[in-house]
Amino acid sequence: MKSKEKFLCSLPWEHLSLHPHGHSSPCCEVDWASPLAFAKNKQNGEYTMQVLNVNDGIPAIVNSDSYKQIRREMLDGEVPTACMTCYNLEKAGGHSKRNRETILHEDFLVAITAEDGGITPNVKNVELRLGNFCNLKCRSCNAESSTSWINDYYKLKDEINLPSTYDVIKNAPDTDYTWPENPEFYEHLLKYTDGLYRLQISGGEPFLVDKHSHFLQLLIDNGIAKNVHVSYITNANYNFDKVSKKFFEKLKQFKSCSLSISIDDVGARNTYIRSLSNWNLTITNLKRFINEYPEFHYSVTQTINVFNFLYVEELSQFLMKEGLLDMKNKKPIFINDNYVFSPDYQSANVLPIEIRRKKIDSIAGKLPAAFYNRLKSNFYNSECNNLGAEFIKTTNAVDRVRREKIIDVFPKLYKTIIDEYKI
Repeated sequence: MKSKEKFLCSLPWEHLSLHPHGHSSPCCEVDWASPLAFAKNKQNGEYTMQVLNVNDGIPAIVNSDSYKQIRREMLDGEVPTACMTCYNLEKAGGHSKRNRETILHEDFLVAITAEDGGITPNVKNVELRLGNFCNLKCRSCNAESSTSWINDYYKLKDEINLPSTYDVIKNAPDTDYTWPENPEFYEHLLKYTDGLYRLQISGGEPFLVDKHSHFLQLLIDNGIAKNVHVSYITNANYNFDKVSKKFFEKLKQFKSCSLSISIDDVGARNTYIRSLSNWNLTITNLKRFINEYPEFHYSVTQTINVFNFLYVEELSQFLMKEGLLDMKNKKPIFINDNYVFSPDYQSANVLPIEIRRKKIDSIAGKLPAAFYNRLKSNFYNSECNNLGAEFIKTTNAVDRVRREKIIDVFPKLYKTIIDEYKI
């Protein structure tokens, strides 16, 4: 697709995004239906089913046929199919991942790009999802990204439409969930990170993957850490002294450090959405982080989905009452927003547009302005996806396996869906 202005993004040139199973994508928000979503090569002019992974090496990923095609298409004024998520979001007035990046000048990109789209690997922006070892099994997550989901996955996979085919992926020849435990991977990555300025680490639960401390130490020992902003996404559900304090001590040696704590709602509702989490432990650890390491930057990331949309402002209100947040997003924390679009039956777009508009209008002034504006741009005019029946079916199935009941925790939401869809 041609765009009026060139749809340029720096990520295909300087970014490495590694997923729990070892695959790499141009970024974490690509259109997963695109043949260019993962690093792949062509055979006889067509992309193979085989996906490159970390064992193929950084140069092979960076200069895979799919990555080269994305770079060529961007410079030619095309919108790559892998980038339609950002393109469509921007077209609807939303704020995309591309918008949040510093877009390199076209002349510079042309100068460093060969005619076939190849470049000299120089990874400056690295995103590592350290496997799928996790102590939680959040509703919008899956077995690909959380080991705690695996038992439920096998009980439910033949009954409902789950957002992954974990058994197929696990047994695929291009899958490797062991790479985060391999010191050689981190030593290989170091060879291509001389210009590293951003390191993003998540999981699973990253602080439960002890071996990645080797990479932090390599960056410190090689004098790179002092130029790097490192950020983590963590669920904060662990013994801080035993699990993550040793990491925090290393992180003090980086240029800066940001920690985003994943919290989606308040109390029992958060525990339901983020199953196995301990609400009191989450808040206790958040306060300890802030008090003991005040030099770090902190945020709470609230992932907006159909479960919490009708209650969306209550987390911010709670954090304000605790003295952790003010409406201008000053210290000690910033509240950030994320959105569930897959599985689509958990998107807030399950709710009819009139319900969403009424809710958004009712909470003006109850959320930080930037958060509120993004929420409005994403959901005020978006069409209902008409998946209420599927939402109820899948939720009831998971409830049965987990011995939970949505009506006990989200009575207003449950009644709204049942009434609106006449289920």
